Amino acid sequence: MAEKGLSKKTYWIYGIGVSYFILDQIYNQWLSYYYLPPSNDYTLKPLLTPTLLILAFIFGRAIDALTDPLVGYLSDNSKSKYGRRSVFMLIGGIPLAITMILFFFPLKSSPMATFLWVAVINGLFFTAYTLVGGPYNALIPDLARTKEERLNLSTVQSMFRLIFTAIAMILPGYFIAKLGNGNTEKGIRITVILFTLLGILGVYLCALFLNERELTKDREKHKPIKFKDSVKQILEKEIVIYFIAFFLFFSGFNILRGVVNYYVVSIMELSVKSNTTISAILFGAAALAFPITNKLAKKYSYKKVLIADILLLIIGTIGLLFVTKENRVLAYPLFILCGLGLSGSAFIFPLTIISDLAVSLGERKNISVEGIMFGIQGMFLKLAFLTQQIVQTLLLVRGSKVLENGFKQATKIGVYSTLVAAIVLFSLSLVFYMMKRDE
Repeated sequence: MAEKGLSKKTYWIYGIGVSYFILDQIYNQWLSYYYLPPSNDYTLKPLLTPTLLILAFIFGRAIDALTDPLVGYLSDNSKSKYGRRSVFMLIGGIPLAITMILFFFPLKSSPMATFLWVAVINGLFFTAYTLVGGPYNALIPDLARTKEERLNLSTVQSMFRLIFTAIAMILPGYFIAKLGNGNTEKGIRITVILFTLLGILGVYLCALFLNERELTKDREKHKPIKFKDSVKQILEKEIVIYFIAFFLFFSGFNILRGVVNYYVVSIMELSVKSNTTISAILFGAAALAFPITNKLAKKYSYKKVLIADILLLIIGTIGLLFVTKENRVLAYPLFILCGLGLSGSAFIFPLTIISDLAVSLGERKNISVEGIMFGIQGMFLKLAFLTQQIVQTLLLVRGSKVLENGFKQATKIGVYSTLVAAIVLFSLSLVFYMMKRDE
């Protein structure tokens, strides 16, 4: 896929850097499961009430609120000898790993102690996540010289991101069962440590061996601009519409992938390790569709292919509402359909569209806004995480009996209700994407 501009080696090294998405998936899939387990997992006990868990997430996000655009702005104006983006990845990698692991070793002396632990670690985790993820993504418009090259680089990153996401979604169920030997908490803790180390290794390989400064030495220099002026410059209608659509879509996507564990255990009534099969189907279908999506995007427009992807996703998710234990075989083709829809909508196009918007704005106004644009996108992504955590935590326990200390557990009706919320969010995102001007 690499053409004249970038070597195959550059594509590979850059793609490896997205390994931090292993941590992203662990956070999304196993954090709520650990603190708010389903009623039929008898080896875990709820550690927080749904209300306290939501407040912990909100508290952490409040700390994190300004770091995304701020880090993006700082990376736009960095002059580090390690590369203006790579230096932030080097700084944030180790703290990201440490905080990921600490989530699963909480203080348990009291619900309040657990709440404070989750809240503080949440803020620190996403601050470190911002240091790694924002500058990493901003490398796309830095490295690529043409629209087609940005699409290719986004596709390569998406391929690696899917591989790493799939690793973290498919394998943990098996490792948790194997390493825990009947103790889910022990299995989760060991698995999280192993997968976190793998995720951070790729970040440092990319930051140290990409050779960012050499690849971007001929990059056009833009005039310096103040932080508040950078924010003002990007408040164009087209960009605002995109960010709204992005936020709505990823709120739905995070809910869908976050509920997979519960769906497998509560609706399909399979063991937690069966999550491996379902996840392989979901992300395997997305992977197979990557080259097709890339070719269609070059032949038609991003918008047309993106709309088709979201429609597939909506249809597949609606179908999941009609699956029960008795007809659970129907879930498999429905997850394939969802996977096909995720190929462009969740992986390739968000990177490509924001890169094109940043480059277009930068060229028109002679400013460097790639970092802050990806930073703001990161902020909306984290708001989507928060939306997922609030919606999922509230809906999963619908119909649950109140246990000791006010604790509740996930239920079947809660899982179905959570899927309905995802469908609504996907539909709203479709409306805003349709409002966006075609390229």
